[in-house]
Amino acid sequence: MGEHLLFENSWGAFTVASRGASLLSLQLGGRELLHDFGAQWHQWASGAVMFPFPVRMSSGTVMEFEGAEYHWPINDKKHRAALHGLTPGEEFELTQLPDGIQASWNYDGSKDYYPFPCRLTIRYILDENGLTLSGRVENLGQKKLPYHMGWHTYLKVDEKPTLEAVPAHRLKKNEVSHPGEKIPFEGFNWSEEVDGAFFMKSIELGGTTIQPLSAITQLFRPADAPFVAIEPITGLGHSDFPWRTVLPGEADEVVTSIGLMRR
Repeated sequence: MGEHLLFENSWGAFTVASRGASLLSLQLGGRELLHDFGAQWHQWASGAVMFPFPVRMSSGTVMEFEGAEYHWPINDKKHRAALHGLTPGEEFELTQLPDGIQASWNYDGSKDYYPFPCRLTIRYILDENGLTLSGRVENLGQKKLPYHMGWHTYLKVDEKPTLEAVPAHRLKKNEVSHPGEKIPFEGFNWSEEVDGAFFMKSIELGGTTIQPLSAITQLFRPADAPFVAIEPITGLGHSDFPWRTVLPGEADEVVTSIGLMRR
């Protein structure tokens, strides 16, 4: 399923797949941090870049931007929603860098539900601070481009994950799990499925740290699973999290990181 590229240096190692620019493995400090789904990695969107929206679209299928509506196809039938945007299924061009891996994807704007030509450049850079993940969006079209972005990273966990710092609020979900208004958060029950958007200023899980991309971070873990998806995302596109925008001929970049706690 496409190309896989490995990068190693004195700080650790990681693997990226061309499909979805997916981060499939990461070793830091002699530890493997990410869960290995084996041949089923793509079915879980393991490590995939999510663009031009992450996770489950807040409206289900309708993307609203500057007075226009763009109706996305449903690919999450259980929740009657569009999920993970365009990129998890797309092939990126991988390039080895001196300090990491670059993944590039050009989009011609041909889909009527996202008529915004662009170039997406993902970089994974490994150094003494851990792994830096960056995404650069170049607008190749003639009108303003809306987007959000995120990474679908799965961390290995034991039976009772220890998540620091515990969020004070989350986004309420409706009957089909579309995210809604901000509500108080009453704690995790790891013996049940965890799935939702949580307000978190910082994230630490078992000594692994992830830098949030916005006020909210998506978490997903089936009941008692040996992994939890901690997904740094820039937003969800509804009224409380408006679209990031890029003018014609310009670019925008987002940056997150995965590292180890320094005691």
